Amino acid sequence: MKTSRIRHVLNSLMILSFIIFGLLAGVMLLLDIPLTSTTVSLPFSFLFISMITLISTGRIEERPQLTDRYLREWLMICILGTAISALSFALG
Repeated sequence: MKTSRIRHVLNSLMILSFIIFGLLAGVMLLLDIPLTSTTVSLPFSFLFISMITLISTGRIEERPQLTDRYLREWLMICILGTAISALSFALG
């Protein structure tokens, strides 16, 4: 896959996850939901994915020849962050 196409896909994913974070945070504010680890973990997992995607996209722009490595690292970090968020949601 071309590097520019990968960057476009990652940028779209970053924007989409940030919009989902904003919507969830807005719903929490509008409905005056109490902030507990259970309610906060879901929106912040989307913020985490958005931030990690931004960092990975920047790294790919700097060194396009290491795209495969950066995508593997991005995937592992996203899986780890989502697992921690799911644990917080389940145990909270």
